[in-house]
Amino acid sequence: MAATFEFKEDNGAATGSPTHGTTRTGSRTDVNWKNIDDSTTAYSSYPISVGFTSYQKNQYGHFTTGTFNNILGGLFAHTSTAFGTGLTLKGVPACTTSAGPYTYVTPSVTAYGSPDAGLTTDMTAVTAIASGVAVWFGPTGPEATGKAATQATGADQYTNYLTTQLVVGPTASPGDTATVTLTLEYQEN
Repeated sequence: MAATFEFKEDNGAATGSPTHGTTRTGSRTDVNWKNIDDSTTAYSSYPISVGFTSYQKNQYGHFTTGTFNNILGGLFAHTSTAFGTGLTLKGVPACTTSAGPYTYVTPSVTAYGSPDAGLTTDMTAVTAIASGVAVWFGPTGPEATGKAATQATGADQYTNYLTTQLVVGPTASPGDTATVTLTLEYQEN
C-alpha cells in the first residue's frame, strides 16, 4: 500500500522553536493567495490590492500510513499555466540542509517591491518539474530540523515548507489570476 498524502497549511503568528504557525489545517487542495492569513476564507472576500503582496501561504506535504521503505526525490515547481502581466510568484529556495530552506515567519502583506526575503526563488514562469527546487523530508514537521533528501519511513513524514507569496505589481489587471498548477513530485519505494 502506498503512502497516504495530504497538503497542510500553517497560519498565524510564528511560535515555537523552530518556528511554525499557531494554526494547522489539513486537507488543503488549493493555495488561494489572498489578503488574509488563513486557509479557509474565500479569496474573493479578500482580494490583493495592486502594488502589494498576498500573505505568505505556508503549505507543506504530510505522509502517513502505508507500506514503503523510503520517501525521496522531492521536487517543487510551478508547472502549468502562465500568470498575467504584473504578477510574480515568490517561493522557497531548494532544500540543501537538514534544517530546511525556509524559516516560518508571521505572514504579512507588504508593498510589492519587498516580498518575504526568505522566498528567494522566482516561480513566476512555468517550469518542468525536473527543474523544480529540491524538497527534503523529515519526521517531526515542516519546520523542524532532521530533514534529508531520502527519509526512511516508520513514522509520519513531512516536507519542508513549500511557502509561496503572490506579488501584484502596478501593471497587474484587476480580477482573478489564471488557475495555475504547483506540483510536488516525490518517489516512494
